[in-house]
Amino acid sequence: LRIMRLFRLVKFLKQLYLLAFGFVEAVQAIFWVTVLMSVVLYVCSIVMVRTVGRLDEEEPHAQFLNEHFQDIRTCMLTLFVLMSSPNLPLYMSQDGLLWERPGLLMFLICFVILGSFGMIALLTGVISESMFEKNQLRVEEARKEQDAVFAHIETTASEIHSRCSLDAMGEASHQE
Repeated sequence: LRIMRLFRLVKFLKQLYLLAFGFVEAVQAIFWVTVLMSVVLYVCSIVMVRTVGRLDEEEPHAQFLNEHFQDIRTCMLTLFVLMSSPNLPLYMSQDGLLWERPGLLMFLICFVILGSFGMIALLTGVISESMFEKNQLRVEEARKEQDAVFAHIETTASEIHSRCSLDAMGEASHQE
């Protein structure tokens, strides 16, 4: 019941309503960005599991790579951690891992750049665009209110002018 009162209060305050509506749209945008990034994580995980996740135990760094890229679920978690807080020194601490596998190095660099920086840029852009749209709506609403005030002033002035008695020149006297 108290929540419903709060919603009614928000509806009456236009600025707060527009901001809350913008926040809801931003949440929708974040949801779709999350879906997109989940698909990217899934596809990249498939590639990583097939290329470096199932190495023979005799190969160097097989234990480290199998631990991080052994199956889709583990690989998605590893890539998500790498995307959310890039930690390339973890991979560099494995003696020669990145230098022996330049494809892995290029993949990790591209994934960090496109994954974390791209995701942040995408979220910022989507939320900014949503706020710009809300600002445009607010400006349009202010213009409509101003037009309504001008129309009211014009109507009132016409009514006053029609009630006044005019002389031969079409002018009203100062007494009226």
